[in-house]
Amino acid sequence: MGFLDGIVKGLAEIVPDQGNPELKAYKAKNELDDIAAKENAIFARLGRQVYADGGAEAYPAVKTELEAVAALRKDVENRIRVAQEETDAKKAAEQAAEARRCSQCGAVNPESAAFCQSCGNRLASPKRFCSQCGAEQPADSRFCNECGTRIE
Repeated sequence: MGFLDGIVKGLAEIVPDQGNPELKAYKAKNELDDIAAKENAIFARLGRQVYADGGAEAYPAVKTELEAVAALRKDVENRIRVAQEETDAKKAAEQAAEARRCSQCGAVNPESAAFCQSCGNRLASPKRFCSQCGAEQPADSRFCNECGTRIE
């Protein structure tokens, strides 16, 4: 049920029907939909229980379908993980570039630069970030405080 459907349903429940047959039918349909949802939830629980009690062997076609769905789920979860890692890496790169940006002229400088290559302004000591998780590291750290990766 969509957001607006929920609002309409809620309004229909508080508005007296005053003999309006369309409103009565709408309320009855919503009630029937609620009953069907409860019924589907019960059948889902029953199906899980039957499957757990040996249904995989009794219903090999269902087992095959569930395995296919499990494979799809794993693929989607992997894509989410990869996308999150890409997001984290991009954020770490942006943070690293921002750490090398000159406060005077805005130029991005190499990590090792102590002075801006464009205007000569003294740069703040460069921030260090873990290449694995992107966490900021103290200047004297040899290993990441978050994930343990060796800091180069």
